[in-house]
Amino acid sequence: MNARVLAGLLASTVLAAVPPAPGAEPGPGPHLRLAVLPCTNIERTFRKLHPLLTYLKSATGLTVSLSVPGDLPEFETSAANGQLDFALQDPHTYRQLSSLFDDASLLQTRALDATTRQSAVVVVRRDSGVSDLAGLRGKTVMFGPLASSSKWVAARLLFEARGLRVDRDLKRVNGGCCEDIAFAVSVKAVDAGVICDHFLGLHSARQKDLGVDPSSLTVIGRTPAFPTRIFAARRGVPPDAIAAITRALLHLDPADPAHARILASAEMRGFQRTTRAEYLERLADPAPRGRR
Repeated sequence: MNARVLAGLLASTVLAAVPPAPGAEPGPGPHLRLAVLPCTNIERTFRKLHPLLTYLKSATGLTVSLSVPGDLPEFETSAANGQLDFALQDPHTYRQLSSLFDDASLLQTRALDATTRQSAVVVVRRDSGVSDLAGLRGKTVMFGPLASSSKWVAARLLFEARGLRVDRDLKRVNGGCCEDIAFAVSVKAVDAGVICDHFLGLHSARQKDLGVDPSSLTVIGRTPAFPTRIFAARRGVPPDAIAAITRALLHLDPADPAHARILASAEMRGFQRTTRAEYLERLADPAPRGRR
């Protein structure tokens, strides 16, 4: 069973289990597809974004579904062939495919701490005896997916700045979501892992449910910070649909309790307008370490 079919089956199961929000019923307009690259767990991706998807349907009256490409090549093919209408993507993916997206539709996400930077940290078990990146030479390190700006691209820059070539000096594994990576470190399946910088502080309850004691992990490195993810409409999507969707996203207010729950589920604090030039300029000039 391929990833697209699996995603469809999971979507049916997940969406059927959650009651719809009140509001306008989806109208007879075009069927719009929002594509998001998952970490690895497709079901978890649907659960995180389902409240946002439900809100968009209610706020706009448009028919919107979630598409979860299996990997970066499938995402690229879907974008090039017009098989997606909107995309929520990491900055390096957008830079590679920016010519396919409408410049006037761009919205940058705000992180949970309201900044527009994302970074990652390298964690080890506190009892590992490893206190810096040099101590990981020859050891197994789990990174995020290849499409992740913070957990792969930025992490490589961090290690290389410390004189470590990822493919030569480390036993590299590309994993998935922060939960998976933290768990692998916790149970000693790997020696170290790269996770989002907010994960240890904001998801301690979730980690304990997974059998991970946050206090057993310690941070030994922090990556450069890149811009947060960007929302974009594919060129050719009807302007009225773009206007309705972007207006609804900009209307989300973290001070509104209902909106705050939608945003928290998607692990963000809101959206703001940006331009292609501004966004790519910020991508070319990452903060040296962490957020700026």
